[in-house]
Amino acid sequence: MDEIDHAQQHEAMHREIALREHFRRRENYLERGRPPGLHPKGAGPGERRICRDCGEEIQPARLAAMPFAVRCIECQGIKERRERHG
Repeated sequence: MDEIDHAQQHEAMHREIALREHFRRRENYLERGRPPGLHPKGAGPGERRICRDCGEEIQPARLAAMPFAVRCIECQGIKERRERHG
């Protein structure tokens, strides 16, 4: 096996580990991210929810895409950038 093959194997292994971690974190978020009293299926049609960080209403389109969202898209982006960069 030459260096290129070894590097490709190494990259594939790290990509697989990163993907597993990503989906594990997402699953944990969905389990823990639900506010107390929220129905297990997430936001229902017409349900309003307030962002836990800024206090503004979470956009209906975001709740349609991510029923368990507890932050608006802007605050979620800030949170994720902080997690990545410490």
